[in-house]
Amino acid sequence: MNRNCTEEEDALVVEEIQSLHQEKRTALKAIRMGVAVILAQISAIGFLATAFRNHAFFQAMPYKGALAVLAVFLLGISIYLVVYPLIRIRRLNRKILKLTQKRIKIIDLPN
Repeated sequence: MNRNCTEEEDALVVEEIQSLHQEKRTALKAIRMGVAVILAQISAIGFLATAFRNHAFFQAMPYKGALAVLAVFLLGISIYLVVYPLIRIRRLNRKILKLTQKRIKIIDLPN
């Protein structure tokens, strides 16, 4: 009976670890999205810099101002999309480590 209870606890711990790994995969997808936002921003800046290269500085000023505001906004979003999931992954790794150690302790218990 004691061993049966341990197997149930062991199965619950394994399911919890699998769930935490799924959350980590979701966080990694958010990081990938943040990097994509940064790359899109760099592409847009490169395109606009090329498009307005031959225009006078003051003639293209409204576009450059709007581009600067958009760049700051996208940079803030991308930093959030990269940094927050990294912090979350560290927290999930700690939980997984604790659960793994708990699982090892459950397995090592004598019958």
